[in-house]
Amino acid sequence: MTTSETAGPCPVSTRSLEDGAAPRPVIDLDVHGERFSAQNYDIYRELLQTAPVAWDRRNGGFWMLTGYQPVFEATKDDDLFLSSPGTGLPRDGAEGGMPEGTGPIPIEIDPPQTQQYRKPVLGLLSPKSVSAMEPGIRAAADELIDAFVESGEGDLVQQLSTPLPALMALRILGMDESRWPQFVHWIHTIIHGDRAEAGEAQIALFGEVSRALEERAALADKPDDVLTAIVTCQVDGQTIGFMEQVRYVFLVMLGGMDTTSGLTGNSLERIARDPALRQRLIERRDLLDRATEEFLRVGTPTQGLARTLSRDAEFHGQQMKAGERVMLMWAAANYDPAEFDDPHTVDVERWPNRHMAFGVGIHRCLGSNLARTMFQVMIDRVLDRLPDFELTVDEVPRFEDAGNVYAPTSFPVRFTPGPRVGPSAGPAAPGVPSTVE
Repeated sequence: MTTSETAGPCPVSTRSLEDGAAPRPVIDLDVHGERFSAQNYDIYRELLQTAPVAWDRRNGGFWMLTGYQPVFEATKDDDLFLSSPGTGLPRDGAEGGMPEGTGPIPIEIDPPQTQQYRKPVLGLLSPKSVSAMEPGIRAAADELIDAFVESGEGDLVQQLSTPLPALMALRILGMDESRWPQFVHWIHTIIHGDRAEAGEAQIALFGEVSRALEERAALADKPDDVLTAIVTCQVDGQTIGFMEQVRYVFLVMLGGMDTTSGLTGNSLERIARDPALRQRLIERRDLLDRATEEFLRVGTPTQGLARTLSRDAEFHGQQMKAGERVMLMWAAANYDPAEFDDPHTVDVERWPNRHMAFGVGIHRCLGSNLARTMFQVMIDRVLDRLPDFELTVDEVPRFEDAGNVYAPTSFPVRFTPGPRVGPSAGPAAPGVPSTVE
């Protein structure tokens, strides 16, 4: 029975979903749908004011947490909010997401094993290790820009923010970097394609990853890279299973081939549409560290991930039941005015900045240090080499499903042509296509 209702981009009603049950704030929102993709931040604003913890009737039914404090507490409580049942939500009108047992790990591993899975990779992605990678990242960025800088036009998503993180993901894994377009195609299809296409892409990707793992396992003298760390990873004294190794590599590729590009594209749009912000960053490159945290806050690519309740519990005044799904909306929490003053304003000197773009707690993003560095390098090189870039479209095209990743698919620009800076100044590097599917 409805007892009250609000109007707005995401109307909230208060009702009991079954006889005798306590009333819940209820919304009817498809997080994989067009309306959410087009109005996600307006929807967050509404929910933060009216129902920071609400029950969504769509996508199989789930609790949607948008308030900073509820999201923070849930992200830290790995006993009540489980990750192992899966971190995605099904699309309405389609079977559930990835087949059971094929999702990325260790993001879908619960404590106490989580840290054992993460430990072998942490050192390879530490601030010190990533700092040593920075010259190579910068050289790769310049090489990619060299491929189009003389023409005065290009696509900063297709030709920079997608290929560079993909190249680096394959580099830290010790896999063939020249094949990045194929791996990106598979990843994008798995995350953004329809059920049939995604299944075929996952089979193809897992097949390639399996071959790489088998070849690495057979080496007597293994290189010190992420693929070796995964092949030799032990939990409770035993080497993790082969399928777990595949799912681990899958996670590394997801982080490198989707989310970092999304963050960069979202941020470039902010810069393109705000001349004062652009000029400030051009003149004050020392602000880039704090600006990175602000861009992560306002342009969070992974809007949220799901958890599953391990038991009945009261949480922020709501009666939740064992087995119910919960979506932790980090992007919404990053706009909560209870935590961030004037949250819709981009303040590149905002400090402290306790955003949750990388998650919080034991499941915090393994590659956060690398993501920050790649992002900073790309922004720095664009501001240095293409300082007057301007969009050639009114609306930046985006992936239709913002519930998975909120990110541009293309970012066409024009600018004053500039010189190439690569060591050879010869033809553009092979394997760098002008478009990525």
